[in-house]
Amino acid sequence: MKNQMKVLIAILAATVLTNCSPKAFQAGVSSVTGNENGGQSIGSAPSTTPTSKPIDTVDMQGLVESTQAPSYNKALTFDFDKKRGEFIIMIPFPSGVFFSPSGSFPSHPDITYGPAMDAQGAEKLAVRIPIKYIIKGVSLLPTARLPNGDILPRMPQGYGELPSLALSFPSQNNMQVSLYLGVNAVGLFVTLPENIAIPFGFSFPVKSADKTKTFGFLTYVPPKGIYPPGMFVSSIIPANVSRILEDYFHL
Repeated sequence: MKNQMKVLIAILAATVLTNCSPKAFQAGVSSVTGNENGGQSIGSAPSTTPTSKPIDTVDMQGLVESTQAPSYNKALTFDFDKKRGEFIIMIPFPSGVFFSPSGSFPSHPDITYGPAMDAQGAEKLAVRIPIKYIIKGVSLLPTARLPNGDILPRMPQGYGELPSLALSFPSQNNMQVSLYLGVNAVGLFVTLPENIAIPFGFSFPVKSADKTKTFGFLTYVPPKGIYPPGMFVSSIIPANVSRILEDYFHL
């Protein structure tokens, strides 16, 4: 049974790349580099100038760590754009999942979404969130769990539900995107087609590049009743980083 589980994980993880268009989400990020397909890449480039301000010490790149699923290993799921003051949370898709829309959440038009490509060449859904919504939190939004009623999986510091925003895309295989926003915590859930479902869940940690800090987790949520499977990314902003960002952006 253990070997079967490893095989199923490998089948899903080995098909991490999707065919969504990287051109649809080209807003500036902390480091944007061109590629042969004309798209752009997400990822913080190493600094070439001496550190002179606390903000220069902030590195919020979150990379998946997985020895079981090499295709997920080092996939970028979290980053911070220092120039624009926006967090970027990302979910890589399995092959065969098509997601091309880009836009913003109607009630919060400064929170934007769209397909993107990171420095490792993985195409994914990316959501950009202004820093104020995470450092200070949001109001007037209902708290929620996953669409299937489960608590948010592997959410750091025990968050079971958070204020949320949701979008549905009937033309995209009825995919649903749910964004969860808490003080110094953020989660992103995207439903997947039933035809790529496997019957059990799994999680991989999301760590800093030097693997000394765990920012969150990438979790596969299996189907439950009428609810389709999905991928969930959780991330938390360490308290010391939050204080630096709060001072720097005058929040």
